[in-house]
Amino acid sequence: MRKSVPRTIVADLRTLGRAAPLRAAYELSKRSGFHQVLFRGAPPQHHRATVVPLTTSVPTGPEARQRCLDDARRVRQEGLRVFGQRAATGVTADWSTDPLTGRSWPAHEPWWRIDIRSEARLSDVKYSWEAGRHRDLVVLARAARLDPDGPWCDELTGLLRSWHEQCPPEQGVHWHSSLELALRAISWSQVLALVGERLPVEVVTATERLLLASARHLMIELPYTVSSMRNNHMLGDALGLILLARMFPTARHATRWARTGERMFAAQWRRHLAPDGRMIEDSLSYHRFVLEMLIVRVLLGNAPAQLRRDLHSASLHLARLGVFDGDLPQYGDWDEGRVLASSGDPLDVAGSVALGLVLSGEQVPAQWYAEYDELAWYAPTAPEATAPTTSTRAADRPGTSAAADHGGRSAVGRPGAVVSGGIGYVSRGPWQVWFKVAGGPSHGHADLTSVWVKHDGRWLIADPGTGTYNGPLDVRNGLRTSAAHPVRRPDGQDQLVPHRAFRWLHTASGHLGAPLVLADRTILFGWHDAYARGPRPVRVGRAVVVADAYVAIVEFADEPAAGRRWSLTVPLHPDVTVEGNTLVSGGTKVDLFGLPGHTLVRGRSTPFAGWHSHTYGSWEPATWITVEDRADTTVWGLGAVPGTPQAHALDGLGFAVTWQPTSASLAVTDLLSGEVQHREVPT
Repeated sequence: MRKSVPRTIVADLRTLGRAAPLRAAYELSKRSGFHQVLFRGAPPQHHRATVVPLTTSVPTGPEARQRCLDDARRVRQEGLRVFGQRAATGVTADWSTDPLTGRSWPAHEPWWRIDIRSEARLSDVKYSWEAGRHRDLVVLARAARLDPDGPWCDELTGLLRSWHEQCPPEQGVHWHSSLELALRAISWSQVLALVGERLPVEVVTATERLLLASARHLMIELPYTVSSMRNNHMLGDALGLILLARMFPTARHATRWARTGERMFAAQWRRHLAPDGRMIEDSLSYHRFVLEMLIVRVLLGNAPAQLRRDLHSASLHLARLGVFDGDLPQYGDWDEGRVLASSGDPLDVAGSVALGLVLSGEQVPAQWYAEYDELAWYAPTAPEATAPTTSTRAADRPGTSAAADHGGRSAVGRPGAVVSGGIGYVSRGPWQVWFKVAGGPSHGHADLTSVWVKHDGRWLIADPGTGTYNGPLDVRNGLRTSAAHPVRRPDGQDQLVPHRAFRWLHTASGHLGAPLVLADRTILFGWHDAYARGPRPVRVGRAVVVADAYVAIVEFADEPAAGRRWSLTVPLHPDVTVEGNTLVSGGTKVDLFGLPGHTLVRGRSTPFAGWHSHTYGSWEPATWITVEDRADTTVWGLGAVPGTPQAHALDGLGFAVTWQPTSASLAVTDLLSGEVQHREVPT
């Protein structure tokens, strides 16, 4: 144990870098009692809030209106939505009630004295924070706007009053994270814009006081934010300051809030997004989360032109990957993080992408304004008819025009291939295949060169999900390390090696080439350097071959080594069973080839394996196929492949990789004609 502590400290210091002294001073303030001085009391002067509407849109069609009213009824009757469940927290139980355990966090303790990290903590704090983001209060305000004679405004008033009484400034777990204060401010600003004139004066005044206290808190917490939260947290905190400065322009420090918020937001957004639309946190969930932050900044007005361009590229990235054709692989951490309020499916990312496209100048079908709350409540007025309004087929669902323009597909079954942000996406025949080669820090997983597969719209090989952040560490690491993903591992190594709940001991880079589209097959090739360390370093490559009848994966390594043992996990969707060498899902049967001697793991607790997490906080048994071999080059896959695949040959094609110090080149040879095509992939 004594040896592990110095290693942990060194890893922490390496992660914090030059910000380590600032973080150390912040931690000293918490432990010495100086936080008590910093966070004393409430702001001395009250200011009236200026209404800052994100939009003036109110849906006119019956679909979005009914969806909102139905959701509001569920809020009243069943509670607030928290990770796929309904929680009594705030509705029939105090706001300090933990939705997961039913126990209460300390309600009248300064937030910095409440333990949310150690093994002795009450629970996973994300459950309480999710309820405290108050997006469901926006739903009630919308219902009150749509149905003024309904019970919605009274219900909303009661929830706000109980919050004011139970969550005073700097007391309790809901003041523990600056990001939560910023997200709550965004929700409250929408509530005031929708029904502020109908709320009792004392409720509005109390809300304003807490908003002013939130601005003060965000400013005091800046040392922690800039030293440790150079990610979505910095963007969210900055967005909160920008909004609060506009809500309270007469406040003494409003100009400083605005200036600080704009500088922080600009610095982090430029760091956060790549030109191709990917984001540094390497997570589908956090891509949507940050996308919605960009959307709110645009809706607030006076957004820089470059931000609008980046909003477009970030939206287009997911459109290219097929977000309008169905659910995408849940790569990286998933926790349903939202900034915008919606009564739709929290697992559906498409609505946020559609809004991002609209705000950056794209046209979308009019039907989408009825289908997606993000458009119904936040977008400019719906067009009269820009596309057919009676169909939601993939062919009518852009990203569609945008994705097709960039080599993607616009309908299930229509062949196409696209590479965007380090992820390749191929649609051919009954197959949808994603090949993820790039990685990223923080919320990314150890999943470089993962391959995920759908057949006739059903998941076969699926990302295993997230499970938890703050729950059991064996679950956390059991779903984010390489052993849970469809990647090869030499000698049992992990690509990144986990450190604490969010960090990794190593970094890696992956590189993906342009698709090679043949008449009857589509081929993707990529490689990574995650194992280029230790006594037997090796770089790993993969070619993914998609034909109408099969999907094949050809494995490569740059340095053959005697005695090396390769391990592979193929995580299946929970609905998939295995019968011999056949995968069964519903009425569909698909052959499995190239994995002799494989074993099956399903729902094993120790060591944790054979699970699938649909959303944060839950996991269910799922079959994982595991296999070991000693071949550096091999072929495996799904479907009916003609003949017998060889180590370097498949269905009339030969495959070879030439490795250079900073690149790898795939040669694909037609064994009948001798024609050779190349894909060189540099760093």
